[in-house]
Amino acid sequence: MNRPMSDTALERSLEELIDAQDLRSVIVAALAARPVYEQALRRGVWTYVRAEQSAGVSPGHVILALTALVDAADITPVSVRRALTHRVVLWCVEAYFGHLGGGDIRDALQVATPADQR
Repeated sequence: MNRPMSDTALERSLEELIDAQDLRSVIVAALAARPVYEQALRRGVWTYVRAEQSAGVSPGHVILALTALVDAADITPVSVRRALTHRVVLWCVEAYFGHLGGGDIRDALQVATPADQR
């Protein structure tokens, strides 16, 4: 169910709050891997963003939450963390709005599996 977006406090069920926490945990786990497994992170971001969008959370608030997760991961050096934050924000925009720079998100769903990255 899509709710109207609002920057005010959202009324969410306990189940929705638990789901959001679980989805953030997936992102945290992907960020904790060394090296960061970007395909898992990207899938986690897309799933989290879509759930937050359905709950009526504004894109700005979703970006702030994702940025905080990347910052909390304590990824060094800072240049690597900034580059990863940039990619996470772009993935957020893709997931929230369905496209980025004219490309359709359905094309991006053809992501590589771990075996493809060897």
